[in-house]
Amino acid sequence: MTPEQLALVRETALLVDAAGDSFAERFYDHLFALHPAVRQLFPDETTTHRGELSDEIVFLVAAAADLPAFLERARALGGRHRHYGVHAADYPLAGEALVAAVGDVAGGAWSAEAAAAWRRMYALIAETMVEGASSELFSSPD
Repeated sequence: MTPEQLALVRETALLVDAAGDSFAERFYDHLFALHPAVRQLFPDETTTHRGELSDEIVFLVAAAADLPAFLERARALGGRHRHYGVHAADYPLAGEALVAAVGDVAGGAWSAEAAAAWRRMYALIAETMVEGASSELFSSPD
């Protein structure tokens, strides 16, 4: 990820943070519209997850400048998602929905460059989450 891409992600992450629950609602709307089969991985009501989603995204974007903090948080998040039934193949589906939702809340600040930067940021997050989920497989007694 280039410094310019990181700057674009940070700028638009401020808009994600400001949108809060609205961002999360848009994410879930995109995710379930694009990939209805993943709906079964979520509780009937996603309201409780909304604040958590935007908080995690904003934290990980900020932590990108602090590699140990980023790795720790994303790996732990991947471990939790493994317990929710999320598999490595599910991550690209969520990435499409995430980029679309960020674009929705970014409005006029959204560009092809910002979209590419968010795809790169999400790839880093997803790769690290999958790593965390995989390490859980080897260290978990279940």
